[in-house]
Amino acid sequence: MLPLMSDSLALPINQAARQTAQDFGQQQSTPEKAQQVYLNTLAVLAVKEYLALMDIPYNLEASDSWNPVVRLCADVADLVIPGMGSLECRPILPEALTCSLPPEVLSDRMGYLVVVIDDDHRRARILGFTPTAPSGQIVLEHLQPLESLLAHISEFMLADTAPSELVSMGPQTDLGQWLQGIFDKGWQVLEDLLQPSTLEPAFQFRSAGTTSTLELDANAAPIQRAKLVQFQNETGAISLVLIMNLLRTGTDGQRMLCVQLRPAGQHLSLPANLVLRVLDNKHNTFLEAQSRQADNCLQLQFSGLPGEQFHLDLEQGDQIITEAFVI
Repeated sequence: MLPLMSDSLALPINQAARQTAQDFGQQQSTPEKAQQVYLNTLAVLAVKEYLALMDIPYNLEASDSWNPVVRLCADVADLVIPGMGSLECRPILPEALTCSLPPEVLSDRMGYLVVVIDDDHRRARILGFTPTAPSGQIVLEHLQPLESLLAHISEFMLADTAPSELVSMGPQTDLGQWLQGIFDKGWQVLEDLLQPSTLEPAFQFRSAGTTSTLELDANAAPIQRAKLVQFQNETGAISLVLIMNLLRTGTDGQRMLCVQLRPAGQHLSLPANLVLRVLDNKHNTFLEAQSRQADNCLQLQFSGLPGEQFHLDLEQGDQIITEAFVI
């Protein structure tokens, strides 16, 4: 039996929605594919109604689920939220206890909603939200309430109002999952991204306006992952490696974080006036470091408790790259 979730939302499925889903299903080559597309379409339309109730903009036509060619070859149920990304709306039947995700929706999604389609296809119930699903399986009792989706979207909207030429934000990275050995796509082992010569334990860095030499202790950050980020300028791309070091300490679950930014490829130093900034969940800056021409690393260290949210801003000229995290 499907677990009862008091914070889920039931919405009627009207005749127009059923007709649209049926039309899309009839375009498929097999009965199985037709049923898949039919249910996917009902789930997307139910989420569309929810977003409309919340005054959240959406773009059906830009979604893969509304593209007849993509529907033929992929199992997609996405709904584009302009300026933010695609929200995956996965349908399940009432007796389901988990929601399996096809490989094609495990990346490039700002989050996932699970939608129960009743047996008579006249009612949809949106069970909850999760920003990530790295295992490809969503356990229904682990879903976050719909309010978490609204908070997630609000974070994107706040970032979109920044006065910059480029604002880029992917899905929120859950650092708590790193402690369980689960890492989002894009976060790699540091050695895969940096040249061997740049992995020396001592290097010059800028940290909150102070320059010194840092001796890296491998035991100080037992969990470390990195990802490649890029800025664009007149001569091409500026590639950088963003490094996150995570350590759980103390009996209260407090976690220590050390964020580093290093040059990628053959570059030996960071571009001048590159800014690394940590912001709280209200987008207030509480830590910042800025590079000079000779620096080859920016670093910021801070601590937080499980559940706290923060952002990293990487700023170069009028371009900003933003990464969202929950501790």
